[in-house]
Amino acid sequence: MEHTRSVAVDVAIGAVLCALFGLEVLLNQPVSRLSWDVTVLFVLLVGASTLSRRAPLASFLLACAGMAYLVMAGIGSASFTIAAVLMSYLLGRRTAEVRPAVYAFAALAALGLGYSIFLGVVRGRFDTQLMQWLWMVFGLVLLAVFPWFAGRFLRQRAELQRAGWQRAEQLEREQRIIAERERLRERARIAQDMHDSLGHELALIALRAGGLEVDRGLGEHHRQAAGELRTTAGQASETLRTIIGLLGEPGTLAPLRPTTDSVADMVERARASGMTVDLDSPAEITGVVGLAVRRVVQEGLTNAAKYAPGARVTVRVERDKDVTSVSVVNAAATRPAEGEIGTQRGLIGLRERALLMGGTFAAGHEGGGFAVRARLPHDATAVIEPIETTESVREQVRRSARRGLIVAVGVPAAIAFGLVALMFGYYAYSVMHSVLPRADYDRFWIGQPKGEVEAALPEMQMLDAPTMSNPPGAGCRYYLAEATMFDFHSTVLRVCFDADSLVAKDVVREQHK
Repeated sequence: MEHTRSVAVDVAIGAVLCALFGLEVLLNQPVSRLSWDVTVLFVLLVGASTLSRRAPLASFLLACAGMAYLVMAGIGSASFTIAAVLMSYLLGRRTAEVRPAVYAFAALAALGLGYSIFLGVVRGRFDTQLMQWLWMVFGLVLLAVFPWFAGRFLRQRAELQRAGWQRAEQLEREQRIIAERERLRERARIAQDMHDSLGHELALIALRAGGLEVDRGLGEHHRQAAGELRTTAGQASETLRTIIGLLGEPGTLAPLRPTTDSVADMVERARASGMTVDLDSPAEITGVVGLAVRRVVQEGLTNAAKYAPGARVTVRVERDKDVTSVSVVNAAATRPAEGEIGTQRGLIGLRERALLMGGTFAAGHEGGGFAVRARLPHDATAVIEPIETTESVREQVRRSARRGLIVAVGVPAAIAFGLVALMFGYYAYSVMHSVLPRADYDRFWIGQPKGEVEAALPEMQMLDAPTMSNPPGAGCRYYLAEATMFDFHSTVLRVCFDADSLVAKDVVREQHK
């Protein structure tokens, strides 16, 4: 279906262009005087419209060839002008590469320059041919470069829109994946919370039960019950560890929700459960750093209660100008710990948190015991990454399209403005240097040697000289009587020479052509 529509469009373009050219052949007298040329021009139009989709560059060059032939023949053609504009537009619309079009424009400008130089050699007037070449380049910009930029802009805008929608669809899929991942992360956070809170409480319960089990002031029945309680607490801790293994993965972040206990509260509860804890801490630290400090203390006390029963524990928090340091150090255990070595899930979470805050974290054996240390900068804050949304992607596409429009309009406009400025400057220069003062002109006399007259003539002739027939066997030159830029009725002076002398001089008063 799409292919059929494309073929129909190309056929319609060719039919309209050929019909328009046929109308010109019937109604335009200069075109109707052509003979075999008409057939060739029809073939060029058909070929240009046929190749406009498969070979846009060849189509554009065929249209330019026909238009160039008519221009050199001195015939204006609306059909070939429209064909050149349309094929240039389609070249930009249907071709992704830039270089072929740029090379084609440069080649056309170079061919025009070569043709102008050839005419300058034949006619002996390089200045007028240079101005005609500038006008030719100006026409190339208007009829070819401008449409090409327009077609390229529309192509890029369509590609940007298509890419933008694809990116938006991909973004929606990624957002669904992110939502699912966040649900998994939330499960891991819950697991971490259970580990940090319930694990700490179970460790303290087991520690208190162990103290009751060895208390000789209790009866055998009560000490046996305390032992069962300690065993049950240990089993609950192992069960909790198994559940956490199902809910989360090692290395997930600790929960962002702060605990309600302060460092002093946690130390007091640990002492009440039978632990020997020394605290060296300033006033309570708040904010993100305070939360991390409490997590480090909680994890250190939990590990000491589980894996170093009876050991003395030292909690130290130091705060200076830029960094807060926290350490939880326990001595060697006084009695063997029950249960297997843990998964270090809490330590992994603390390390991740410290690194995200720009701090350091270390945990390991030290002096027969175990130490947990962290250094946290005071300027640590939560980092929120910008989220790319569908609307932000669309806005990027719109900005890119606006930039493309500026380039599509600005670049050809700048080229055209530069050419106009160059042509105007050259025209002004030629006017100023083609003035023959009337007094000098009046001193010329028929039969005067050519060399004497040329010595008094300006260095340039006027560009837009009037069309007049020359005396037999003579060549004529035209000059302005005064420097006037836009006075098309100014006086024009003509001098004509044969091989050796001045043969005619005239004062011409007519509108410039």
